[in-house]
Amino acid sequence: MKPLEGYTVVDLTHVLAGPYCTYQLGLLGAEVTKVESPKGDMTRIWGGTREQIAQRLGTGFSAQNAGKKSVIVDISRDAGAEIVRALAAKADIFVENFRPGAMARHGLDYDTLAVSNPRLIYLSISAFGQNGPLGHRPGFDDVVQATSGFMSINERGDGPIRTGGPVLDYATGMHAASAVLSAALIRERTGKGQRVDVAMQDVAMLLINRQVSYTATTGELLPPSGNRDDFLLGRFATRDGLVMLAGYLPHHQRSILSVLGLDEFTGLSGAGLRARARDIEAAVEATLLTRTTAEWDAQFAEAAVVAGGVRDLLEVLESGQPEARRLLTAVDSAAGEVQVTNAGYLINDRAFEPAADIPSLGQHTEEVLRSLGHDSASIETLAKNGVVALPES
Repeated sequence: MKPLEGYTVVDLTHVLAGPYCTYQLGLLGAEVTKVESPKGDMTRIWGGTREQIAQRLGTGFSAQNAGKKSVIVDISRDAGAEIVRALAAKADIFVENFRPGAMARHGLDYDTLAVSNPRLIYLSISAFGQNGPLGHRPGFDDVVQATSGFMSINERGDGPIRTGGPVLDYATGMHAASAVLSAALIRERTGKGQRVDVAMQDVAMLLINRQVSYTATTGELLPPSGNRDDFLLGRFATRDGLVMLAGYLPHHQRSILSVLGLDEFTGLSGAGLRARARDIEAAVEATLLTRTTAEWDAQFAEAAVVAGGVRDLLEVLESGQPEARRLLTAVDSAAGEVQVTNAGYLINDRAFEPAADIPSLGQHTEEVLRSLGHDSASIETLAKNGVVALPES
């Protein structure tokens, strides 16, 4: 049994943070119906092969939408919004990530939907939250990295840098899924629906929790991080690449020196290591240049030293560790097979995987409308009026 089996989710999200949240809920067993505009989620044409992009099944979409049903509904039309209200009336969870106020304009806000479904768990994901002086502002991952202070703690060369990959989107999606699970537990105890509000800026600040706590308490800023933060703590060059050393404490430093064969320094006390820091790091730098990153990484692993090679994703996948952890699953789509991630943890040695393939745009529109009581004539009328769209045959 999956923990959310029997739960139904109406997914009115787009891009990454919201879809990744509902993807997590789907992995846990919920039935997720993704409501897309006639144009489809903008990520459908993000990356991948020509075939994937032509089929509107780009990797930017596939990575967090496997297992969902796709329905095309134009919520800007009254009849379209009414279809979504009908879905929400039968759902356990409703998730949206539009700008604050947008759902109310379509009659899809929590107060409206809770009238017909008082047990509904309603989640809103936004850049800055549903309230506060910045609550009205839109924002994507890169913008929130800048406005949240997240970029400011990492400086290289000409200033603060954006972290590669949409780390805030995915972190927000995971945090939002956790919030929904918390709300579901409350509902089980009280029988009442719950209103959940998740902001990307809040999540960004949670990811730099130590810095936030320090600055809020003292009114001061900690210095930004770099590639070298302290003695034997940071990035070092090898013959063909880079390694990361984590010499936080004297015993960490001695273990690094030992595996490098620099035994002349391993007998020093903590103070002694510090006193000779410049000489030691020069010897470490020279030694690391004598072998490749892969060779050093193998030695670090064998000796269980807190250090490791800087790898690219292909090297990580080839290591066999993600496979051993069953982190990825192959799923089908109209554009071919795609590898997607699982929930990222094991329960009783079980990995939670998508229950179905990656949906084409509007693939399940007719099926879902029929589940709401629409017959062929009604569906044809809705399609003719542009309220819904059926997939091309």
